[in-house]
Amino acid sequence: MNSLSYFERLVATTERIARHTAFPGKDQAIGQCLEDIDDLRLEGRITAEQQDVLRNILLGRRAHAHAA
Repeated sequence: MNSLSYFERLVATTERIARHTAFPGKDQAIGQCLEDIDDLRLEGRITAEQQDVLRNILLGRRAHAHAA
């Protein structure tokens, strides 16, 4: 079984999406990911701090440290 936490898996996936080379529709894919991240927060599956970390990764801002 994978020992990574749910949030750690979200971070890894978000980083993979963010660093993927440009392709038609990448902006739309990132937009959908941002919506999904907001939904996870509203559902209480991630904290506000975790939401910020994930959004910053997708938007290319690395100011926040990864929150657990």
